[in-house]
Amino acid sequence: MNFNAAFEEETPAEVLPATAQPLTLDAVKPKFTPYLIRVREMADEAKTVEVSDDNSLKYAVSLGGDAKKIAKAIETQRKKVIQEPSDFVKAVNNFCKLFTEQLASAEAVLKKKISDYQYQQELERRKREEAARKAAKELQERLDREAAEANKKAQAENPEAKPIMAPVVQEPIVPKESNVTRTETGTAAYQRKTWTFEITDETQIPREYLRVDEGKIRDAIKMGVREIAGIRIYETSTTVFRS
Repeated sequence: MNFNAAFEEETPAEVLPATAQPLTLDAVKPKFTPYLIRVREMADEAKTVEVSDDNSLKYAVSLGGDAKKIAKAIETQRKKVIQEPSDFVKAVNNFCKLFTEQLASAEAVLKKKISDYQYQQELERRKREEAARKAAKELQERLDREAAEANKKAQAENPEAKPIMAPVVQEPIVPKESNVTRTETGTAAYQRKTWTFEITDETQIPREYLRVDEGKIRDAIKMGVREIAGIRIYETSTTVFRS
């Protein structure tokens, strides 16, 4: 039985409710129209304003505060616009997650079992290959000894006799089986070998493999630390608008 075909037959074509409002940018633009003119005006004013005395300073602060207020209003409107579709998307995602998490778990279990089996098969192959290599080495050593003994005997009988060369035993190689497993449904699984690591002793790790903990440095500076070897700690100033 074709599972995918059966699933498609049993699944209605329309399972998602239609939203009350079309999800297009043109549909929501009017909700932001009241802010557009003022935003453009403020952007132009910010470019041309000159802060040269107390009055112009207050004006710049007031303009910055207004910009922050309008930005908050736009953000509030944005959240209202996307709330309903966001809730819908979240609900669908959570519903599907009930199944995808189970499938991911099943896939992980199957991958481990397949990997364990195929890795064990590879270990067995390596054992056979090592045993064959050891046997070939022992055979080569025996042939070399026999050739040396024969040469010694021949030299004793005839000093001008040509040396006997022992035959060279070829190093055996146990052929590897294909690491791809295919099924009639078209699914295939294969092994991807990668090198990984685990830390056994942090004190032995070379410096070039270590990373500076910037979060810990920032926390130390907040606590009042002003001197850390190899680090320049300095003060900066930024403007914050409060409305």
